Amino acid sequence: MTSFVVLLLLAQAGAQPTDSAVGPPRPAITIHEADAPGVRVFFLNIPWGPETFAAMERAGEGYYNRRSWPFARMETAKPLRIGETALPADNYALVFHPNTPKDEGMSFEVRKIAPGEFLQAGNVMTPTPEGETLWRAPVAFDTTETTVPALEIEVLLGPSAVRLHIRYGNRATQAVFNR
Repeated sequence: MTSFVVLLLLAQAGAQPTDSAVGPPRPAITIHEADAPGVRVFFLNIPWGPETFAAMERAGEGYYNRRSWPFARMETAKPLRIGETALPADNYALVFHPNTPKDEGMSFEVRKIAPGEFLQAGNVMTPTPEGETLWRAPVAFDTTETTVPALEIEVLLGPSAVRLHIRYGNRATQAVFNR
């Protein structure tokens, strides 16, 4: 009888959960592209992580408060401006910086980087590439009524500006680049 119980326990330990217990598989994390004439933005479809993003928004000294988040790469074919800063046609990392222990808020950086792709498919913790910070300023996120399952970026071309509409979960912000 003891052998039977041991064999039964071993069989149960090796049993795989059913598909209904696991839920649908998550999509692969891949590089996506949004563009408009003269501007191409590449980003990963990073799944919404409400606890991770909340940690970045709060003042603190946790893991997510100590690392920057390079969320996209932007290629420009013509010069643009953000705020008072001129950006020559080039390759840029777009980086969010988390809130600080002193509660100075999150910030958004445009960093000039070497040509080539730094985003890594499948890697939500892509390292921030080396480069020159050309612009950095506070960033505010609005809370939206709907939640998107992964990072989305839309490039909107207007008569005098290019807008990046950035959505992550139930948060949204915009970056405006004047032409």
